[in-house]
Amino acid sequence: MINLIKKKFNDIKFRNKLLLSHLLIALIPIILLGLLSFFQSYKIQMKELKSEAESSINQASNILDYKINRYNMLCEFMVLDRDFSGVFIKDYENKYFNMYLDFRDIMDPMVSQIKFMDDDIEEITFYTSGDLLGIRGNILPLSELKNKPWYDGFRGRHWVVYDEKVYLVQELISNLKDSNFMVISINYESLFSETAKLSDYIFVNIINQKENIIYSENRLGFNESLTQDEFSEYPIKIERKLDNIGWTINYFISNSNAYVNAMTIFKITLFVIFLSLIITFFLIYVFSNNFTRRIIRLKDKVDKVEQNNLDIMIQSTSKDEFGELTNGIGRMLERINSLILQVYQAEISKKESEYNKLISQINPHFLYNTLSFINWRALNKKDIETSYMVTTLGKFYRTTLNKGKNKVTIETEIEHIKAYLDLQYVMSEGRFEVDYSIDNHILKHYIIHFILQPIVENAIKHGFVGPDSQDNHIIISAHMVNDEIKIMVSDNGVGMSIQQQTQLLSTDHGGCGVKNVNDRIKLYYGNNYGLEIESQVNVGTKVVITLPFF
Repeated sequence: MINLIKKKFNDIKFRNKLLLSHLLIALIPIILLGLLSFFQSYKIQMKELKSEAESSINQASNILDYKINRYNMLCEFMVLDRDFSGVFIKDYENKYFNMYLDFRDIMDPMVSQIKFMDDDIEEITFYTSGDLLGIRGNILPLSELKNKPWYDGFRGRHWVVYDEKVYLVQELISNLKDSNFMVISINYESLFSETAKLSDYIFVNIINQKENIIYSENRLGFNESLTQDEFSEYPIKIERKLDNIGWTINYFISNSNAYVNAMTIFKITLFVIFLSLIITFFLIYVFSNNFTRRIIRLKDKVDKVEQNNLDIMIQSTSKDEFGELTNGIGRMLERINSLILQVYQAEISKKESEYNKLISQINPHFLYNTLSFINWRALNKKDIETSYMVTTLGKFYRTTLNKGKNKVTIETEIEHIKAYLDLQYVMSEGRFEVDYSIDNHILKHYIIHFILQPIVENAIKHGFVGPDSQDNHIIISAHMVNDEIKIMVSDNGVGMSIQQQTQLLSTDHGGCGVKNVNDRIKLYYGNNYGLEIESQVNVGTKVVITLPFF
C-alpha cells in the first residue's frame, strides 16, 4: 500500500507535488493548533500570573521585613539608651523636680524624636509599676497592659496584631520591684500597604506564628479565609516567610482571568489559521508555477547539452539555491569546455615536445663536434682567447642541454651560470664583476634546470644599460633558510619601478624568460615557492628564488 502511494506521488507533476505537499503542511497546524492553542494559552497565562505574583510577593515580603526590622531597631535604640532606661528604674523618693528634669531632657526628646522619624507610629505608651505613674498621660499602670485581650504574659519583644491594630511591645529594663513595658502603636493600613497593591485575581492573607490570620486583602470580596469552592478558583498558592518575624504571606492566584484570555486567544488563532490557509493556497499556486517554469527552462538547456551543444549559455541571476544550482551547472559546462581545450592543447604540446626531443638528440653532437674543431684551429693558431671562449661555450651548452634531463644539482646549475657569465664577461670586455656565496651543504641537492640564467641575463641586459655605467657588480648566493633553499641574484644596476616589477612576473615580454622561470617553479613545487623581486630605481635589484629542500 505504501509503495503504491509512493509510486502515485512520484508520477505526479512537480507543480502538483508542491501544491499537495504544501496544503497538507498547512492543514496540520489547523488540527494541532486547534487542540493545543487553548491549553498552551491557558498555561502561559497562568505562568505569567504566577511570575507576576512571585515578583509581587518577593517585593512585599522584602518591604514588610524592612519595616519590621526598622521598628525593631528603634526599640533597641531606645532600650539600649542608658539614660532613657534609667528614668524607669531610678528611685526619685518624691523628688519631683528631678523627675521633671529627666522627662524634659531625656524622655520627652527621645519619644518626640522617634515619632518624628516615622509618621506611621500612632502612639508610644509606657506601662510601669514604679514611681512614674500619673506623671504623663502615656504612662499607665502595668495592670492595664495585663488586662488587654491580646496580652498573654509574654516577655522581651513581641509583635501583636489585634482588631486591625498593630502593637510592638517591648519590655524595658526593670529593677527588682518594678516591671516596665513600652507599647508602640503602628498604623495597620500603612504597615500592610504593599500587600494591597495587587492584581484583581490574587487573594492574599498574612498569618502569624500561631497560624492566625492577621491580615486579609483582595479585590473580589473575600475577607477572612477561602471556602472549598473558592479554593478551586485559586489553584496556585505562593508563600513567603518573613526573616525578622514569624509571619507568613500567602498569595492565592485565580485562574478565571487566564481562562478568559485563553479563550480569546483561541478564537483569534482559529481565525488567523483559516485566513492563512487561504493566503497560503494562493501563494503556493503562484510560487509553484514560478519554480516549475525555471526547472523546465533548465531542463531544456540540459537536453541541448546532451545533444552535444556545448556552446549553450546556462546562467541565472537568482541568489537562491536554485540559482546557485543553475550557475553551478553553467560553471561545470564551462569547465568541461576548458578541459576539452586543455586536452587538445596538451596533445599539441606533447607532439611538439616529442619533436624537440628528437632535434635535441641530433643537434648536440653536431654542435660539440663543431666547437671542438674551432677549438683545435684556435690552438693551432695560438689564439688562446678564442680557445677559452669556445671551451667555455661548449661547457655552457653541455650544462644547458643536460642530456635532456629537467633536473640538475645546484652545483651543476652554478657551473652553468659561471660559464655563461664568463662568456658575457669576455664579450662585454669586463664591464662587471661577479661574487659567489654558496653553501656547500646544498651543492648536491637537485633542483629544476635552467632557472638562474634568465635572471642573470635580465640583470646584465636591463640592469647595466646606462651609458656611464661603471663598477657594475653581481652577487649570486645560495643558502639554507628554515628548511628552504634561498638562491639570490642581486645587482647594483638601474633598478625598476613597482610597475616594472609587476610586469616582469606577469608578462612574457618583461625580461628574458623571468616569468617562465617563476611559472615553472610554481608548477613543479607549488604556489608557496617561486620568485620575489625587490628593486629601487638607481639603486639596484634583488631577485630571491625560494625552493623546497627535499
